[in-house]
Amino acid sequence: MAKASYGSLPFNEQIDFFKQKLNMPSERWNDIWQAGHNSAFSVAGAMKDDLLNDFRRAVDAAISDGKSITWFKKEFNDIVAKHGWSHTGKADWRARVIYNTNMRQSYNAGRYEQLQHFAYWRYAHGDSRYPREMHLKWHGTILAKDDPWWQTHFPSNGWGCKCRVYGVSEHEFNRLGLKTSQRPDDGSREWLDKHSGEMHLVPKGIDPGFDYIPKREKNQQKQQALANTKNVYQPEQKIVPNSFSTVKGVSNDSLNTLLNAFKQTNSAPQIDQLGHFLEQYKVKSLFLKQAEMGVNNVGAKAIEGEVKDYLQNDKYHPRRLFTSSSYRRSWGFTSSSYNHVIVKVAASTRLDKVDVNELRQIVSLAGHFAQQGTAKFSLSSIARNYAEGKHNSGTVITWLHEVGHQLHFKAGSPSIPLQSGFTQYSGYNHYEWHAEHFAAWVLNRSALVEYNTDIAAYFDMLVQQVLTKGVNHG
Repeated sequence: MAKASYGSLPFNEQIDFFKQKLNMPSERWNDIWQAGHNSAFSVAGAMKDDLLNDFRRAVDAAISDGKSITWFKKEFNDIVAKHGWSHTGKADWRARVIYNTNMRQSYNAGRYEQLQHFAYWRYAHGDSRYPREMHLKWHGTILAKDDPWWQTHFPSNGWGCKCRVYGVSEHEFNRLGLKTSQRPDDGSREWLDKHSGEMHLVPKGIDPGFDYIPKREKNQQKQQALANTKNVYQPEQKIVPNSFSTVKGVSNDSLNTLLNAFKQTNSAPQIDQLGHFLEQYKVKSLFLKQAEMGVNNVGAKAIEGEVKDYLQNDKYHPRRLFTSSSYRRSWGFTSSSYNHVIVKVAASTRLDKVDVNELRQIVSLAGHFAQQGTAKFSLSSIARNYAEGKHNSGTVITWLHEVGHQLHFKAGSPSIPLQSGFTQYSGYNHYEWHAEHFAAWVLNRSALVEYNTDIAAYFDMLVQQVLTKGVNHG
């Protein structure tokens, strides 16, 4: 069944649309006309590469991680202060315009891709604070997806426009006895660009420059021609495509920043394979506070709708997907029935306080303790009790441990290939053996080799098998 995203959470097509853009310094928004915005990212008046790159990073994070307007306003003020940028309009208004325009147009571009699966499209007015008369008039208009009207009237249709388009399948169209609307014909008006002196013919009801379809630009040569390529923005690689967190200090952005720091060590190959696994199997991650992990907790009920939107799993009651009866004594959990992991975090947890080298050293410590006959309970317990990062570092290890369970499940839950294990927890059963050693393999394969070469080689083989299986059966 064709499916399109309508919620507030970012989705892949929306994220991909923004990422394929190239930077283009411009003095005015109108310097890039109509569909040129599909290829170019610009902020009117931002002429310097470094300034535009900083705005690009902030907008990229807002779209990819679903950051709020409050967060973006703070980023905007920080960027302005850093570069000493003199902008038109008040800061609050300017930040809101940049945020809303990019969020809505990227959303609409992503929706345009998804709507290709539907035979008919329905225009819906978006409940703006000051509704436009013609946008209200177009509400409910149903036309075939290839009707030329959409070429100029696909939202957004102006500054602050919240209109949307919904898909109607051929089956739904016939079942409900629907009929296509008469194509609206409201005429056009002339609009003079006072800066360039150029006269444009603009459809009535649409702001100048908005009469185009926001969609991914497939002509790469056109993109390159639009961009100032001497310092093109390169978004930070997202090893974790997305995650859900109720704690400010544990964001998808901070998790990816940490993992990218690992790529500067000899753990880079393992981090790459971790990313491939998460992407191929669409494994999702939730970072929740303890008060949100009990099925009857008020906190769990409060986030139920958001988690449901994120997981998109209709097999179980939403709260059953992220709560556990053992949530008070467990740092994380997952299930072979899930395609996600849950990690418990405190409101004070911050991933930017985690030291990469310290995390890698924890694997060496685990091996040392085991060889001395004083094996500790788990990698996570070593971090939480001995490391300076304490629970911040423990959160990362617990997350990798739970992802290790998912890898084990996808591999068919094989038994323990070797009796040796370097933590007490790894000796519990084949599930924990694989989860503990997978976390160690990702964090510091070299230290795992020093403890037991065969375990490291086993995970080289197992991960590759799972990735190959994902390609062949994806």
